[in-house]
Amino acid sequence: MGMVEAGLVAAWLVLALAATLASALTLRLLRRPQPWPEATPPVLVLVPVRGAGPLLPGFLAGLAAQDWPDWRVAFAVEAGMDPAHPVLARFVAAHPGRASLVIAGPARGRGQKVQNLLAALRALRPADAAVVTLDADILPPPDLLRALLRPVLTGQAPIASGYRWSLPAAGAGWASRALCLTEAGIATLPRLAAANICWGGATAISRAALEALDLPRLWDRAMSDDLVLTRAAQERGLLIYAPLTVRPPAPVALGMRGVLEFGRRQYRLLRLHLPRAWLLAGVAALLPVLGGLTALAAALRGVPSGLAALGMAMLLGGLRLRLRGAVAAAVLPPEAATAARRALAQGAWLQPAPALLAAAAWLGSAFGREIAWAGRRYRLDRAGQVMGMTRLAG
Repeated sequence: MGMVEAGLVAAWLVLALAATLASALTLRLLRRPQPWPEATPPVLVLVPVRGAGPLLPGFLAGLAAQDWPDWRVAFAVEAGMDPAHPVLARFVAAHPGRASLVIAGPARGRGQKVQNLLAALRALRPADAAVVTLDADILPPPDLLRALLRPVLTGQAPIASGYRWSLPAAGAGWASRALCLTEAGIATLPRLAAANICWGGATAISRAALEALDLPRLWDRAMSDDLVLTRAAQERGLLIYAPLTVRPPAPVALGMRGVLEFGRRQYRLLRLHLPRAWLLAGVAALLPVLGGLTALAAALRGVPSGLAALGMAMLLGGLRLRLRGAVAAAVLPPEAATAARRALAQGAWLQPAPALLAAAAWLGSAFGREIAWAGRRYRLDRAGQVMGMTRLAG
């Protein structure tokens, strides 16, 4: 191999080794004892909802089973005709004093999810020690709130955020399974509080941070609640702690087009809000493809180092899958952990599909500032703020 080819292959293997060591480090960090708050003050949970998807009943059941003693939830939908409205209304009626439901109205100049969050935020009371945002397409285990609030209420950081553990839903095809493998790689990364990125699906914000950030002003023209929050926290020097046990299961069933659209949207939002993180994600997305293809071409030409590189990559990949399976067993409920380990075990047969899909999605995010999401197409400026919106047909 030439110097350029050898450099690409070496960089690929270094990245593969780093990803493997990262999973091992996460497994080690999970064994560390953690402080727990002495008190359990009241907290407000914000849940923006659109549509009565198949996961909504499981989400509501998981929410009702939370073991944090003093929590309230404020649901918000765009309109009373939303199919989720009657489902949520029944939950509110069954949990008087603990749950409320508000109609946010259509968004103008911001994302509809942000519109719903701001409407639900009006339920905040002076005694609430923190606000938690949850997405309704996850299956929260009973200790989710406790694990998410722990670092905020023990003073480790003013903001804490987890990440979903995507699992193939019943009938999911190869594209969804490839997405789940990619997401498992993200979910098992150790995090640095000074550089962590919020995930709106499970984020806790202390009362002091709420007052410093002023969410109604911060989210006034926002499309992405979590990336705007991340950028503002970094600008103000507010740490974002990532409790490694906050990995709620999130079943997915998307075709290849849906996976690519999801990936492009996530990467494009990252480019507009956190361009350095987007570039780093691009390295992680492109190197496995470029390095793997280079090594494969060399092996086909009979170059021994090419074949050796492919063998090393396969060994590291197998070790990573085993380590991620061990992490799944440590952070997921038993049934979800079994499903995750099964998906990881099957992942060896899907390679290199996850790498190819991630690279294609990242490249597709490199240009343009339009985002199609939840029945709307948003036009964003260079800072990721909403400049205009049109509804999509259907």
